[in-house]
Amino acid sequence: MRAAAFIAVELAFLALAHLLGGPAWTVLGVIAFVAQATGGLRPAALATLVPALAWAVAAKTTGNRELYFPFAMHLAAVTAAIPPTTHRLGSLVAGAAVVATFLAIRWLQAATPRVLAVEAVAAAVVLVAAVMARERFADAAGRWWIPAAASLLAYACLAL
Repeated sequence: MRAAAFIAVELAFLALAHLLGGPAWTVLGVIAFVAQATGGLRPAALATLVPALAWAVAAKTTGNRELYFPFAMHLAAVTAAIPPTTHRLGSLVAGAAVVATFLAIRWLQAATPRVLAVEAVAAAVVLVAAVMARERFADAAGRWWIPAAASLLAYACLAL
């Protein structure tokens, strides 16, 4: 039953991501869901990914494609939280998989080298901050507010 619920949540999320942003942003969701599946098929664990869709909704309704950066950083922060807090490098690698995919998507979208450099630095700052916050606040509430804070920090970085 848990596997069916996991798959249902995953399919709903991916369908919405595709509807709101297309295949490129759906791929980020796939990476986040595959990472979540490595920890077991727990539908409750997927709930922390869902708020990222608010950024996709905002991007779609405003036409501001820059808002996919906070979407990606929310997914990266959730993915970085999968390894145990004692595995800082594992957390960074997990989140970096989402970041690397985001940057590849942006490269395929013909982002300029300057834009890619700024996004890479901002993503690194956001990801390191999320991993450090998770080490400090490893409670259940941290699983919710750290990705939210990471996406807000990513949004603030858009001003760079």
